[in-house]
Amino acid sequence: MPQSYRFNIYYLYLIKLSKWLMLIMPIVALFYNENGLNDFDIFLLQAIYSVSVAIMEIPSGYMADVVGRKKTLILGSLMGTLGYLIYSVSHDFTGFLVAEITLGVGGSFISGADSAMLFDSLVATKRQHKYLQFEGRITSLGNFAETIAAVCGGLIAAFLSYRSVYISQAIIAALAVPASILLLEPPRDSLIARPGLQHILSVCKNTILINKKLSSAIFLSSVTGITTLCMAWCSQIYFVANGFTEVTITPLWVSLNLTVAIIAAFASYAMKVLGKKFSLLLIVCYLPLTYIFLGWLPIIPAIICLYFFYAVRGYATPVLKDLINQNCGSSTRATVLSLRSLVIRFGFAILGPSIGLLSDSFSLSFALIFTGIILLIFAILAGSRLISFMPEIFNHNS
Repeated sequence: MPQSYRFNIYYLYLIKLSKWLMLIMPIVALFYNENGLNDFDIFLLQAIYSVSVAIMEIPSGYMADVVGRKKTLILGSLMGTLGYLIYSVSHDFTGFLVAEITLGVGGSFISGADSAMLFDSLVATKRQHKYLQFEGRITSLGNFAETIAAVCGGLIAAFLSYRSVYISQAIIAALAVPASILLLEPPRDSLIARPGLQHILSVCKNTILINKKLSSAIFLSSVTGITTLCMAWCSQIYFVANGFTEVTITPLWVSLNLTVAIIAAFASYAMKVLGKKFSLLLIVCYLPLTYIFLGWLPIIPAIICLYFFYAVRGYATPVLKDLINQNCGSSTRATVLSLRSLVIRFGFAILGPSIGLLSDSFSLSFALIFTGIILLIFAILAGSRLISFMPEIFNHNS
């Protein structure tokens, strides 16, 4: 790979690191409480953040296709830094609200554009077949960063203050700014001739209704994304419901994230060892079945199943993103990837509160089993559709 595009990979690594090195996660609730927020305020802030990301997903992805991935990533990096700077000087709900909206919009500008930049950089040098390897490494880096951050954030809070953690987070977020500026925009096979709302709708129509291979990849990737995102919250609730304390939850959470990171780093190797057919079968069936296992099995075997869930998650994201990238043109790639993120966000917004409602009305076990059945139905439908329109990926194990 020529030196200029080779460096794109490292700059994208740095952008991913700045996004996932979340020092604030161990102390975020404590910081909110220190500044007078109650539980309702906290959940409301997170809901607004999710909506702000979801609403901007497709417009920001489309912007990346029209004006370029580099400019979109620069804007997202600047807004991400600004969001944490606002947090650092805010002391009430209003200030935090502005910060969350800024972070949400900034995150949406990075979502989709980063994967599109990676794939286009590889295409420019005829190495698109290496996409799975590099996407796996970037996913792995993100999970390693998340694991390290859980420890570092707690130490900063212990020796300094909660606000010092947010100031440190702003500094880390700022690393993405020079990294995005140094990116070199790769060439694309074609550019959008007449950008606008009509073309956005045309891209969405083509992605969902016309391009059957692409829509089937989007469907399965979205169902899988909803499944893994919901599990991040369900597992925490499950630990607390079973009497786990911070002392036991922390090493569990760290080890689960390390499992994802290690498998993601060797995603292409995992696919070769398992074979495409079996590895995709695990994505379709095992991930949703884990919800049923958590609701039905005793604690020890259930947690073992959870580790296998996170192992499959490690290669699932890069593998399914690779399927999407292989079946869409470079001129609309960021928009298509943002459409996937949009579906995941809204799917989580619907399913997440439903799980909480079922748990409060019946029991957590019932909620997990019911959720697992629903997700399994959708996953089987998505997997069946993938087999129908992309049978070639199941015909060999290499």
